[in-house]
Amino acid sequence: MITNSQCERLKSMALKIKPTLEISKKDIGVKEILDISIALDLHELIKISIHPNAKNNAKTFLNAICALTGAEPISINNNEIVVYRRSSSNNIEHIEI
Repeated sequence: MITNSQCERLKSMALKIKPTLEISKKDIGVKEILDISIALDLHELIKISIHPNAKNNAKTFLNAICALTGAEPISINNNEIVVYRRSSSNNIEHIEI
C-alpha cells in the first residue's frame, strides 16, 4: 500500500506520460488484463485511456484493473485512469517514490 504523499508524487509523474493502453467500448477481458500487467511490469506507472462510450465508467474499470493486476489506483481524470505497481523485474529502472 502506498502513502498519500507517494500517491501525490505518482500523480505528478503521471501528468507527463501519455496513455499506454486504451479500453474500447467493450468490457475488459483476459487479453486487456494481460496487456495491462505487461505494461505495469515494463513501466510501473501507466495511464489508460477509456473510450467515452465504454460499457462501464472509469471508476469501475479502475477497481477491476487494480483487483485483477494487484496495481494501486492513483487517479481518475475524465476518461483516463492511472495505476501503479512496482515491477519485480530487475531489468528496469524502478520508480523511486
